[in-house]
Amino acid sequence: MDHLEAIAVGLEAGKPYKEIARKVFLTYPTKVFVGDEERQYQILNEISVQFDVPIHNVHVCGSAKIGRSLHQKTDFRPKTSDLDVAILDSRLFSACVAQVLSTSKGFSDRTGFPIRNGLSVFGEYVEYVARGIFRPDLMPAGPARAQWNNFFGELSRKHSDLFKSISAGVYLSQAFFEQKQRSVINSYQADRPI
Repeated sequence: MDHLEAIAVGLEAGKPYKEIARKVFLTYPTKVFVGDEERQYQILNEISVQFDVPIHNVHVCGSAKIGRSLHQKTDFRPKTSDLDVAILDSRLFSACVAQVLSTSKGFSDRTGFPIRNGLSVFGEYVEYVARGIFRPDLMPAGPARAQWNNFFGELSRKHSDLFKSISAGVYLSQAFFEQKQRSVINSYQADRPI
């Protein structure tokens, strides 16, 4: 059974989204790495070592995981699709949030937060953190952001034959990751014929 079929079976059986997310996103093999398991290990291991987290806390998500972006309604395409990674680790999450707090001087200096469409992403950063998700692309400029970007930039270059880029978010726990996948499952459910 492939990933999309597993989501459909779970929905038809009335399974809670957490169970569907756990099955598909945390235990099923990563679709893009079937037959290329050594590359998967190399990427996940580099992330594990870089951030000093157990390798079983590092998971692929998005179109590389299931073969299709359910939000964008596009299939994974080598060289043009990204590799999205989720790091499920409360210690790393806390360290990242503490770093932002320090960089922004307790949020009193918000000038380092990126500007999108003429507005600071500070509010978006706070909303994600409140949902147990740390998004490095929303962190303020500084050495921590530069180090993060340099690591993932180099990792992306090593694997540019398959991915447009490689990036990661940090989740406070597995429960927050499962909650995030609810929107993916809802997108799939909304697009299914009745």
